[in-house]
Amino acid sequence: MSRRTRQFGWTMAVGLLLTLSVPCRADGPSKEQLVKAAFIYNFTQFVDWPPEAFDKDDSPLIVAMIGDDSLAGALDKAMENKTAGTRPIVVKHFATLDDLGPCHLLFVPSSQDSNLAALFDKIKGKPILTVGESDAFMPAGGTMHLFLEDGKMRFEVSSDAFDANKLHPSAKLMSLARIFKKN
Repeated sequence: MSRRTRQFGWTMAVGLLLTLSVPCRADGPSKEQLVKAAFIYNFTQFVDWPPEAFDKDDSPLIVAMIGDDSLAGALDKAMENKTAGTRPIVVKHFATLDDLGPCHLLFVPSSQDSNLAALFDKIKGKPILTVGESDAFMPAGGTMHLFLEDGKMRFEVSSDAFDANKLHPSAKLMSLARIFKKN
């Protein structure tokens, strides 16, 4: 078992344990939101972006969300003081598609379903890992989809979207995912 594989397993296990043991307040993120944020953080650890995705060798990896903060601050908490390799992780929030700026990972909540076609047209061919939560996300062109199955968070990936965006997922990430096939 490679070091990266062990690291992924431990990171996922610890992240899930930490999020499941965090007490939820009415005004804070739910357990599901915390788990989604932990998954998104882990995705930053097991996807490689091409060098041209960054301005400089020490540029941060930008994790962004479009629309309302459907994760209720959980993404900011999950990424706080974290890195992806040697790159610091920075979280940005974009209110609308028109506001969308440079990013490396973009979380797209289900509230953006009506904008999916325009979103994927705007970022086509850019090295952006897109992560969504609705059933419409993958058929529209998404890279990764988070979903609940039997009360557990799962994810599916599109190899075609990874290739189109010049992103390279680790073999371990792919082995844990359900593979999306476009009809």
